[in-house]
Amino acid sequence: MGALWEILQTGMMYGQYKKSGTVEERVEFLEKKLLATQDTLQKLVKKIEQMHGIDIDGDGRIG
Repeated sequence: MGALWEILQTGMMYGQYKKSGTVEERVEFLEKKLLATQDTLQKLVKKIEQMHGIDIDGDGRIG
């Protein structure tokens, strides 16, 4: 549940942030959040693979 909450919070933070700052600042913010979201999704896939014993992402490994 923590991963999903993090994604929700990221969306809420962006909603506030997009109201201020320059385009460059917003792009930098979005790039950082994209990396954080990708990291969260990778951790989530790894955990699901471990819990269910299946290879979800097709890398030939479980976990």
